[in-house]
Amino acid sequence: MYFTLNNQKFSIRKCRKEDYRFVYELTKKNMYSLYVKHWGKWNSKVFRDNFDVKKIKIVEFDGRKIGFYSFEIRKNSSHINDLQIAYSMQGKGLGSFLIHLMEKETKKRKIGKIRLRVFVDNKAKKLYMKLGYKIVIDEDSSVVLEKNV
Repeated sequence: MYFTLNNQKFSIRKCRKEDYRFVYELTKKNMYSLYVKHWGKWNSKVFRDNFDVKKIKIVEFDGRKIGFYSFEIRKNSSHINDLQIAYSMQGKGLGSFLIHLMEKETKKRKIGKIRLRVFVDNKAKKLYMKLGYKIVIDEDSSVVLEKNV
């Protein structure tokens, strides 16, 4: 799938096993400090065990991988499992665009709500709140956000 954002062409494709290193490195680069702060460490084994190519889409720009998202449809809601964008591409509307894509897919499947979990101090939380997500579960270090679509 191709799309244009701010006069720039991007593509989204299914994840492949050989994308593991990219997904791992980008997640670690973006999330390491939060994982250590809230969970005490970065756990490579947990990451490996939860890597599921069927749920992940790779975002590319100008022939290079610049982000990914993990999304799944469950019984009563859809779930954004992960959304990571390379630092150089953050703040340009790409995250909002990808969130809207997942919301559109949720709506298309006639599912009324979309959910995600985020660390309370993750800067992405502000974006989700701005896009209309509300806190439905407040835990120690994270919150579950939800939006009706």
